[in-house]
Amino acid sequence: MRPSARSILQTVEHLGYLQLDPTNVVARNHLLILWSRLGRYDRADLDRLLWTDKALYETISFILPTSDRPLHEVRTRTIRRGFDPASRTGRMHKWIKKNDLLRRDIIARLRKHGSLPLTAFEDRATDSWTSSGWTSDRNVSQMLMFLLRLGEVAVGGRAGGKKMWTLAKGWLPSVRPMTAKAAARAATERALGALGVATFRELQLAYAVGYHVTADALASLEHDGIARRVTIEGLRGPHFAHVKLLRKRAAEPERTTLLSPFDSLIINRPRTELLFGMRYRMEIYVPKHLRVRGFWAMPILHGEQLIGTVDPKVDRERGRLDVITFRLERDAPRDRSTRRAIETAVEDLAAFAGATEVTWPKGIASSYSRR
Repeated sequence: MRPSARSILQTVEHLGYLQLDPTNVVARNHLLILWSRLGRYDRADLDRLLWTDKALYETISFILPTSDRPLHEVRTRTIRRGFDPASRTGRMHKWIKKNDLLRRDIIARLRKHGSLPLTAFEDRATDSWTSSGWTSDRNVSQMLMFLLRLGEVAVGGRAGGKKMWTLAKGWLPSVRPMTAKAAARAATERALGALGVATFRELQLAYAVGYHVTADALASLEHDGIARRVTIEGLRGPHFAHVKLLRKRAAEPERTTLLSPFDSLIINRPRTELLFGMRYRMEIYVPKHLRVRGFWAMPILHGEQLIGTVDPKVDRERGRLDVITFRLERDAPRDRSTRRAIETAVEDLAAFAGATEVTWPKGIASSYSRR
């Protein structure tokens, strides 16, 4: 039985976000994060939550729960007022003002047509955007991104994977931003619930919500019995856990799955190494001859342990998933049941990505042998 749309929504609400990334070696990151936790779900359910029910919405970097908009609107309001030094809003506001003709043209076209792709807009900038990166001279896309950050436009759909732009007013429900104090408390509790156990600094680094985390909010949660200090053997510094997660729960069956390199469980690499004992780094930008784990190496989560990595690549023309490299940690179990659990996880990933065949590298048996 496939997971329901409700399960998808609850998962995103628990995590706080799905990170967007264009890399599509197997599937997009946000799709993989849900697959790792739910197994093979219906992608149409996710689309419906985004574009029909609007229970989720897309920003520049994340898919967020719409129920969290009062929290995220706090920063949007700050950016709109130009009081967010971390986001370099000063330059953004000056550039928008210089190119008011482009801004007004975009708004007018969206008001008239409702929803449009990037290619529907003309570049009417009088002052071209300059940067050392890929955004240089991309004036229309840059203006749309800035208007998205300011809450004036929204992503109202996807066509062939490309964003369809629309006016935020009328697409997203109008909400009142939380007070700064309420946002800090809400974000701190959400980060704590998503991470399970964390230091204050790790809560601050939690994507999507960490910006609002404060020491006062954490102290308030601790005072009210929502957060509790815990000791983790071998680790320094105070760690905190949500009391709900400390309550005894029914044992869940051991499961083996693969994690996207951008998965929130492992995105904080130093934390991953401290808690799981596995050093993991993304090797997308590492020269091929220097890679150890592989371009898209996905950590293997076996029960509560990270035991190695699988580097998969989907050959869409042949309908095949190729395992490029496979690596087990030195202390990973190498029994037959573990091997089969890993193979099953890879096969399930292949099916989710639309592949009907899996190939493994030659000499794979040696990966299971004791060293």
